[in-house]
Amino acid sequence: MAAVHAPLAERLEYATRLRAGWLAVAAGLLVLSVKILAWRLTGSAAVLSDALESIVNVVAGALLLLSLYISMQPADHNHPYGHGKVEFFSVGVEGTLIAVAALWIAVEAIRQLVEGPQLRKLDVGLLLVSGATVINAAVGAYLIRVGRRAHSLALVADGEHLLTDVVTSVGVIAGLGAVWISGWELLDPLVALGVAAHILKTGWGLLRQSVSGLMDEADPELLQGMVDALEQEREPWCIDAHSLRAWRSGSTQHVDLHLVVPRYFDADRLHRISEQLEVRLLAPSSLPGEAIVHFDPCRPRHCSGCAVDPCPVRAAAFRARSPFTLERATRGDETLDTGTPIEIGMAAE
Repeated sequence: MAAVHAPLAERLEYATRLRAGWLAVAAGLLVLSVKILAWRLTGSAAVLSDALESIVNVVAGALLLLSLYISMQPADHNHPYGHGKVEFFSVGVEGTLIAVAALWIAVEAIRQLVEGPQLRKLDVGLLLVSGATVINAAVGAYLIRVGRRAHSLALVADGEHLLTDVVTSVGVIAGLGAVWISGWELLDPLVALGVAAHILKTGWGLLRQSVSGLMDEADPELLQGMVDALEQEREPWCIDAHSLRAWRSGSTQHVDLHLVVPRYFDADRLHRISEQLEVRLLAPSSLPGEAIVHFDPCRPRHCSGCAVDPCPVRAAAFRARSPFTLERATRGDETLDTGTPIEIGMAAE
């Protein structure tokens, strides 16, 4: 059952996340204002593309704050696994907005290629965009640092988006500088098209990340770490393991595992084993969470691979114990007596 009041460490972590979220919104509004001013002064499609991405930054920052507030809510009757999944929605909306901005930029750039750009005051525009870029770089690095420390996918995603905006801005600055020096004004909409392609790729990456989280896509690297943790300190009673699954809800890790143990173990011992395994299974992710271990009683078919000695119910001599592998630990449920795979939706024997 979730505690009514979050522990002090969690409250401090949430406060840190919220400060970072408010900083993202405030910095986004400042940078957007500067870039819109630069666009109005220069008439540059490249600067407009940079400003449009900053609009996305502001909207994404607001969504980030909302998702942080929601994810802070404790688990309840309707949301037994908490509210952390909302961060994946935030990331998905941000990716969608980036893709829309990219298309808008492309349309404006093509229009200027057809009609011909009319540029002015490029020197002032360069100074303004450069100042905004420095702000974005500092805030983006800060959000990533805080997000990784606080295990917040939304903060990390927003920080990475800001750093992508920095790369975009550097390209815009280089393009404006080249136009200013060479006088070739058609280079400006061409730079804008390059910017559109770059941020469209970023938007697709965020959408992919969001769908992966919402669909609880398996993370082979994380699962392998859990398998290694089980194998490295494997006790004789740890006869076999299967149906290992892991999924994440915000900053909370959830793990399921089926473990075959001697069938004569009592409930007290199984409880101690469960607590011990929970620590091992959560360690590879470095996230707080829970591990639910389903204990399967051994059968005679397990004896040849069971190292328990002495064993009062042994039916066959011990030969060798097979090491845990990712493929073995993640295989599906199976019948106890025969080891026949059980299809999803069918009851075990």
